[in-house]
Amino acid sequence: MKNKGFTLIELIVTITLIAVISVTIGVSVSGMLARQKEKDAEDMKATIESAACVYVEINDISGNTSISLDELINEGLLDKDLTNPLDDTTLSGSVDITWDNGEKTCNYDFPGLDE
Repeated sequence: MKNKGFTLIELIVTITLIAVISVTIGVSVSGMLARQKEKDAEDMKATIESAACVYVEINDISGNTSISLDELINEGLLDKDLTNPLDDTTLSGSVDITWDNGEKTCNYDFPGLDE
């Protein structure tokens, strides 16, 4: 008589291997998602800063100033839905415009991004 099936040890080893592989994949995927959220936040920061620089060009502004995100939205330079991809909060604040030797710099302090 030939026994068919798996022994208890074979089942335990198989389940343990599946668990280890699942945990490894889970950690990798969560790390990839976190990096993607940070990249999305960096891209959004660059978009906001570019919109502010365009606003300065359109309105012929010279000198150090700040432009609120609401003003950029009202001018149609940004979408109304400015949600921080890092924590799903609505972005607010302003973009600081500084001039140095005729060169403008637009800087937005994006919440949650370490620069």
